[in-house]
Amino acid sequence: MSEKALKACAEHARLSAEIKALTKAIGESIGKCQGVDGDLNHTHLKEAYEPYIQGFPLEAAYMEPEDVSEYLAVCPHCLAAHEAVQARKAARKSLGAVKRHITMLGRAENARLIK
Repeated sequence: MSEKALKACAEHARLSAEIKALTKAIGESIGKCQGVDGDLNHTHLKEAYEPYIQGFPLEAAYMEPEDVSEYLAVCPHCLAAHEAVQARKAARKSLGAVKRHITMLGRAENARLIK
C-alpha cells in the first residue's frame, strides 16, 4: 500500500474517532443543562437551534450564528455542546474529503491494475 493511502486511512480513523468523541461530549454536555425555566426537555441549545416565525408572509428564521454563542452564554453546558457541534461539523467535512481522497486512490490503483 502506498504511503498516501496509509496516511489517508490513518486520517480516516483519526477523524472517525474524533467525531465519535465529539458526539459523546455533546450528549454529556446537554445532559448537564438544567433546562430553560427548569424544563429539562427544553434545553438552551434546542431553543437556540429551533426556527422562529417572523415577517409577512410568515416564514421560519434561525438565530444568526454569532447570536447563538451570545445566547448560550447563560448555560455553560449548552455552550460547550454548541462548540462540540461546530467542531463535529468541521470534522465531518474533513472526513468527507478524506473519503473522497481514498476513493480517488482506489480508482487510480484499479486503473493501474487493469492496464
